[in-house]
Amino acid sequence: ICLYFSSFMDAIKQFQKIFEKNKCKRIVVIGTTCTGKTTFVKKIKNAKDMDDLIFPLLSKEEEKYICSDPWTKEIGKTMTRLVKERIKVEKGTPLFGTVLLECDLIIYLEINDNLLKERCSKRKADFKNAKNMQKMILEEIKESQVPSMEIKIN
Repeated sequence: ICLYFSSFMDAIKQFQKIFEKNKCKRIVVIGTTCTGKTTFVKKIKNAKDMDDLIFPLLSKEEEKYICSDPWTKEIGKTMTRLVKERIKVEKGTPLFGTVLLECDLIIYLEINDNLLKERCSKRKADFKNAKNMQKMILEEIKESQVPSMEIKIN
């Protein structure tokens, strides 16, 4: 399933419908950096931001390593391991983040390269790092065999 939205508020309404319809499922909304996850979380009741949950649980050394540049697959694997050890997805509480946790439904935030470049530039994030993270996320989704849907960010 692939969904498109005409506006940010339309996306919020559609997310809420999806979450209500699937409230008995553990839902992960996943996308690379700069896809709008934090912005969505602020507007969606019961939604959680993975970063808000994981960073307080990390040591200074762990945080320094996973935030190092350039982003590598090894950094991604470390972040994945740390998140999987310390965070669980709960039914009725969609979790927005960059790590695919055990869940019943995946919602992937798809963003085109031009928009991702623009957003990375605004946030002073590295586009190449964002693309590498996106590639790893897509591989994990494919391997997971968990039902998923895609939402186009525009």
